[in-house]
Formats: sequence, structure tokens, C-alpha cells
Amino acid sequence: MRRLLDGLERAAVLAARALIALLARLPHAFVLACFRALADVAFALRIRRRVMMENLDLVYADRLSAAEKRRIARSALRNLFMTVAEMARSSHPLARDEVARTLELEPRALFDSAAADPRGSLFAVAHSGNFDLCGLRFIHDYHRPLAVVMKPLGTPRFQQELVAARHSYGFEVLTTEQGGVVQATAERLLKGGLVCMLPDQFARRSGVVVDFLGVPASTHAGPALAALRAPGCRLFAAVDTREGDGPRHVCHMREILDFAPSGDVQADALALTRRIADEMSAIVLQHPESYLWPHRRWRSYKRHLPGGVRRHSDR
Repeated sequence: MRRLLDGLERAAVLAARALIALLARLPHAFVLACFRALADVAFALRIRRRVMMENLDLVYADRLSAAEKRRIARSALRNLFMTVAEMARSSHPLARDEVARTLELEPRALFDSAAADPRGSLFAVAHSGNFDLCGLRFIHDYHRPLAVVMKPLGTPRFQQELVAARHSYGFEVLTTEQGGVVQATAERLLKGGLVCMLPDQFARRSGVVVDFLGVPASTHAGPALAALRAPGCRLFAAVDTREGDGPRHVCHMREILDFAPSGDVQADALALTRRIADEMSAIVLQHPESYLWPHRRWRSYKRHLPGGVRRHSDR
């Protein structure tokens, strides 16, 4: 059985490589239109729709109509499918620059400042829009390398393919399975390096509980801990958003300023993670169609509510 699964995985990787080579040679608008249509089929088949609607109910309760939530969910699924297409095309040298140019950095002056600063910078990036594209455009414009922290995939061969693609962008990849990733990040920051971390995934018991989009969620404290271990580094929250359901992106960035550590590492990590979550939330709530609603971001959230379990409408 293991040999069969290994053979199937190898065949799937070869098929993916062939598809990437084909997509790189097709017009970008045509590829996105095809993947957008696939997303609409998936939505009609109710793939991940229940998860998205549950997440939207948690965040918006009755402040949005069911029709508006369905509209956001449909756009979010379109974004996810189109992001896959963009990542596939950008992993091929024939299409990489074309895909990079579909994203704008906002505000440009803040990105200019981070790129020119000899101090290390840590970018806490949300799972919104095409988050890889933010780093690709940054490297494209500023020619400075980025280290990216990623959670390993479940299939080793696809993990290798994704790491190879990110290397081709100019990313150095740090995987959480290696251990010591927070310390490794801090050391890079102390040397003036640039690192991206994505904290807004369900962190189980290893995370800290802060409000994200107004709902308590277990959140990775890695960015906060790394920043605290690298005094003097700069810390940013970054959120990519897709314009409508089209090819254009805007990466919004905000700097976390005026944070004074108290010396209590646990309290400081919690407070700084809350600051990062608040900055991300403010942008995501302005552009909800781009967020990764299919992810079970708020699993077991009711355990974290003070005073016991409450209904969604009681928040």
C-alpha cells in the first residue's frame, strides 16, 4: 500500500509540473478566468461552503444578511482558486515577473523604508489574498532576500515542490518541523534580515488566545516572541487583498509602533500578538472577500470565552 501511495504521489507531482508548464504559457487573464469558473463549480457543489458560512456567522452574526455572507464566501473561494493558479504560474520563470507586477505595495513609502533600513524587519502576514505574492513583489522591486516560515505539508513530495517554488522566488524557507524557528528568526532579525511569518492559523494549545476579527482564537505567538528576542527590529502587519475577483492585488502594510515590553515575556507576547491581530483584523474587515474563510480559524473557540459558552448572537 505504501508503495502504491508513493507511486500515486510521484505521478501527481509530475502532473502538477506539466500543468504549471502549460499555465505559464497561457495568458494570465485566461488562466484566472478558468480557475474562477472552477471555484464557482466548487461553490455550487458546496465544497467548504459550510465552513465558510460558519466562520462568517461567527464574525458577523446578524450584522450581514445571509445573501451578503454567501457573496463573500463565493469571492473567498474564487480568491483561493485563483491564488493556486497564480502560485503555479509564478513558480515558472516564464510567468514570474508578469504575476509579480499584478500586485501593488501600499503605502509604498513604508515598504521603501523597510527595504532601505539596515535593521531587521519582521512581517506578520495574514492568510489573505495571495500572501506569497507580497514577498515575490518585494524581492522583485527591492532585490533583498526574505526568509519565510512555513508549516510543512502532509505530503513530502509536494512539500519539496512548494519549497523549491519559494526558493525560486528568492525566499529562504524555514519550516516549523526543524524546531527552534523562533530563535532562528530572532537571530536573522538581529543580523538585519527580513523574515515573514503567518500567525493567523488555528494554533491549538500552543498558541495564545486573542480576538481575531472580534472572535477569540488560538493564535501563533511566534512573531511576537521573535520580535521580543530581537530588540530594535521593526515589526509590521501585512495583508494582501484582491481587487474584486480580478487579477490585481494590493498588499497593505502597517507598522507596530510604541510597544514597550514590561519584562514579563508571557504577558508581552500576549499583548504584542493582540496588537498584530488587531492590525490584521482592521484590514481584513475592510476587504473580507480576500480572507481565507475556508480555514477553520476558530475551532474550539467557545472554550476561550469568559463566563462559559455563549451563543453567536450573544457576543
